[in-house]
Amino acid sequence: MKILCSSILVLALAVPALADFPFKKKQQEFTTHKPDEVAQTLRNGTPVQRNDLALELGIFAPNPSKPGTNSNSPCVNFHHVEQRPVTLRAGAENVVLLADSSECDSVYIVVFDKAPKSEWRHVRTVRLPSRAQRPEVTFAEVVQPGVSEILVHHENTLERGGTQQEDFVVLKMLGERLEVVLDTTEHSEITLTNRTPTEDDNLQQTQTSTFSLLKSAPNSTAANRILEKEVLTDNKTTITRSRVWTWDPELERFRPAPFDAGDVRPAPPPAKKPPAKTPGATQPPGEKSTPQPAGDKSTPQSPKPEPK
Repeated sequence: MKILCSSILVLALAVPALADFPFKKKQQEFTTHKPDEVAQTLRNGTPVQRNDLALELGIFAPNPSKPGTNSNSPCVNFHHVEQRPVTLRAGAENVVLLADSSECDSVYIVVFDKAPKSEWRHVRTVRLPSRAQRPEVTFAEVVQPGVSEILVHHENTLERGGTQQEDFVVLKMLGERLEVVLDTTEHSEITLTNRTPTEDDNLQQTQTSTFSLLKSAPNSTAANRILEKEVLTDNKTTITRSRVWTWDPELERFRPAPFDAGDVRPAPPPAKKPPAKTPGATQPPGEKSTPQPAGDKSTPQSPKPEPK
């Protein structure tokens, strides 16, 4: 009887201890870095799954009190999720997810990377404001053939009263990280009130730039350059200039330089009509007189001077 009681006591103490053994299967929190599963969860996952995934991947709603910054609240509702397979790093696989959320007024760029014989990993999440206008996200092989950069057009960075600004941004994989390597104004607009009572129109200043790829010179460190054509308008005056953005491998970013008379200069004024000629007026230098036809007696010929 004593032996039986001892056995029951040992068994009663062993059961709670076995419950904490590592081989016991526990309920795991939702987590994944596989792009297909992430996209599927953002589209059709449960609220808890989308919340946990947003926290893990850094998908946060904008901060209403500080424009341009993120809050601590995860963004969990998306009306469109798109997958873009693209090579962002030589010798690796990459997938970029574009997740649109009208509730958060944002487009999220979620980048994944997979090296050979490795698992998928999340690289970075970039939030782009989309309340005023949805930014345009494309891919182009700028620096190295076969490796693409992420190009963002019309990123709305400022919208306040009579002021508006959109930026052109280039994102590039540098090693195992994603960095901004070019950020410049693509369109800006500012409207000022009349400066004097005699002015009827408000003063409006605008800047609009277009960007295109330009082949690099031989023996350059990059395959292409980015050519920018900038048009500046100050009320009724328009000036145009060009610059070229060249890849600098030491600084790991694009650097601008004037290109093809890129200094700012005003547009030439319209040509003025020459003043009407009056009889007996002195002929301006450089102008040729109209030859008189032979035998024309309508205009009297001046006599030749006699030799002395």
